[in-house]
Amino acid sequence: MTEEGGTSPPDAEDPIVHRELFEGERPASEEAAEIEVAEIIADLEGREPTDISALYDTIDHLVEHLFSNPPPIEAQAELTFTYEGYRICLFQDGHATFMKVSE
Repeated sequence: MTEEGGTSPPDAEDPIVHRELFEGERPASEEAAEIEVAEIIADLEGREPTDISALYDTIDHLVEHLFSNPPPIEAQAELTFTYEGYRICLFQDGHATFMKVSE
């Protein structure tokens, strides 16, 4: 899934993958953003989402809180963390970046 809808893992030319977690709307449930992050990682790695660790075990529902009770838009909040070998930055507006970190 790229912004055009195809699949493209990070590569040497552009190691950062950009995604939108939701299109202009808040997730249907608080857990939806966490699930989508895990699905993106699984897609990038060519794995099934059930084969990777639960995101909430890694960062204790911080993603859920960013989108379920967001700060005012003026805060321009973002959350950066490492999960399953990727440095992930989630922005309050739903934009996300994924960068594979060295092993």
